[in-house]
Amino acid sequence: MNLDKRLGIALLLFAAMPVWAQEGHQSESTRIDQTRLEQSNQQAAEAWGLNQQEYRRYESIMEGPRGTWSPNLDPLTALGLEARSQAERQKYAEKLVETERARVEAELAFQRAYDDAWQRLYPNDMPVNSFTTKGGEDATQSVFGSHPSASSERLNIVVATEGCSQCEATVKRLLSTGAAMDIWVVDSNGDDDRIRSWAAEMGISPARVRAGTITLNHGGSLNVDSSDLPRVASRG
Repeated sequence: MNLDKRLGIALLLFAAMPVWAQEGHQSESTRIDQTRLEQSNQQAAEAWGLNQQEYRRYESIMEGPRGTWSPNLDPLTALGLEARSQAERQKYAEKLVETERARVEAELAFQRAYDDAWQRLYPNDMPVNSFTTKGGEDATQSVFGSHPSASSERLNIVVATEGCSQCEATVKRLLSTGAAMDIWVVDSNGDDDRIRSWAAEMGISPARVRAGTITLNHGGSLNVDSSDLPRVASRG
């Protein structure tokens, strides 16, 4: 092989080196991304008490019609709805019950700690809650999911602080019955003091609010027409 040929081959090899290096880097990057994805899926599966095969089936389910119908569905519910046998359906139902029970217990424990902290730090103020719902839950449906009933049951009451004389009359009437109630204020604009001032004008006892028999809540997320207020529904 003469000198010119050797130089030509050397130049070709040198020119190809960046391409090989880039392909090697891309391959390594792909492996790293795949490893991270697998680790993330493993963690998600363990969080729901599932193995990797079950979690992959959940992902497959959510890529189909079920994911379109219910895009925010949790793994246990999705697997239960698309169960391939009664035994499988029962298995995921029981897992969901245990998961929900643990969630509720944790939330109630934190709520008790929050209430204790509020009474300790602000004993003379009425607590006001932000209106939140679970992921995928319709705010209005969560309040008006049932029909009004006897005053002995807990009530959801949606009101406006301005331009609604009937709201005032209804709240005062229900207060006189001693009914437990959750009051949602649609025009509070996130202002706690506005709700507190309105509650004081209505004669709502701070003691009842601190005790939890009455709650004051921001209701800006509710899809209601102000001309339809007040609205009253039983929580059962």
